[in-house]
Amino acid sequence: MDPQDPRDPLDDIDEIDDDDDDSPPQFYLTTFIPKPAWYGLDAGDATRFLENRVAQLNEAFVEDDEGVIWAYRYHVMERAREVDAVVLLWMITSDEALETLEATLRRSDVNKYFDWSVIGGPQNNAPQDILGAFLGTLVHDDNASGDEPSPSR
Repeated sequence: MDPQDPRDPLDDIDEIDDDDDDSPPQFYLTTFIPKPAWYGLDAGDATRFLENRVAQLNEAFVEDDEGVIWAYRYHVMERAREVDAVVLLWMITSDEALETLEATLRRSDVNKYFDWSVIGGPQNNAPQDILGAFLGTLVHDDNASGDEPSPSR
């Protein structure tokens, strides 16, 4: 290399392709609690419903490592009835997959059969959100206006 050459030798390094997104994956935890309408379906209709929703989601997962990376079913009491809820942990690396997951959760048939909730997102602030939700239950009504609680509490 000639020290008098004004050309930067690092110019030869391949430029980063703007299409390549090196941002970290996003993680979402979804909980689905079946509604009575879900239990009204026969096994065939329930299977077809799930196969169609899974196929819709799988079409959007363009990366090999996207999708559900953990699933768990647990027994829960919900409004004086016992149900088996399902928790899914999703790893999302593309905007298309995220948009499809959001669109699927907003579908009227999904909302007919399941109550659901989502924790997670690009800020990965779920632990603070959970902590805040639980701590919020400890706040007394007289503090809702922003007043400081009395020292006796």
